[in-house]
Amino acid sequence: GPSGRARGEKPDALAALQAANEELRAKLTDIQIELQQEKSKVSKLEREKNQEVKQIKEHEQHKSTVVVTELKVKLHEDKMKELQAVRETLLRQHEAELLRVIKIKDNEIQRLQTLLNAVRDGAPDKVKTVLLSEAKEEAKKGFEVEKIKMQQEISELKGAKKQVEEALTMVIQADKIKAAEIRSVYHLHQEEISRIKRECEREIRRL
Repeated sequence: GPSGRARGEKPDALAALQAANEELRAKLTDIQIELQQEKSKVSKLEREKNQEVKQIKEHEQHKSTVVVTELKVKLHEDKMKELQAVRETLLRQHEAELLRVIKIKDNEIQRLQTLLNAVRDGAPDKVKTVLLSEAKEEAKKGFEVEKIKMQQEISELKGAKKQVEEALTMVIQADKIKAAEIRSVYHLHQEEISRIKRECEREIRRL
């Protein structure tokens, strides 16, 4: 009768409910698995992006180091060239001074040779005249030599001072230019690294 049908429907409803519950559980399990897979994918992408950012940073730092090293090497080469130029100038001045001393010694030898010849001739008056003439000439020559020497030394000192000042000015100017270039390159690389980092972070958040 009706009560029998009601008892028969209850187990059927319970079985359907259990089946629906099992199906929901299965779907939930599938969703959890899929969610875990997506999380794994996101984690993998984050690791890859972090690795990429790290590689980019290392590459930019390497580029910055190379640029700074090249600028330092060029600055050192410029300084060495300037030093070589100053050394060559001083060498030329030394050679000029050496030639001047040799010329003075040659004149002294010639004077002594003339006096020796006069003594050999055995003419006292001639020797006396030669000695007086030589003494006057020597005094005059000595004065002229000292005058010329002092003028040359003053001129050389002025020239050397000017060259040193010019070389110092060039070195200081070159240092300032190179320092400005190094700072500029460093700031540009830092800005580029920051920009790449921001883009990577935005990409990671988007993913």
